[in-house]
Amino acid sequence: MNPRLRKFALATHVTSSVGRLGAVAVLLACAVVGLTSQRTQTVRSAHLARS
Repeated sequence: MNPRLRKFALATHVTSSVGRLGAVAVLLACAVVGLTSQRTQTVRSAHLARS
């Protein structure tokens, strides 16, 4: 693999990995909010956001 293609592959890999970690963090935050909230509307919204 030439250096240019290798750099592109690395950048693509890092970008997609960071994006996936961000998505997991948001879904975890929605789950925590849904489990700890006392408001019915908030729980429903968190459930819909995770679906």
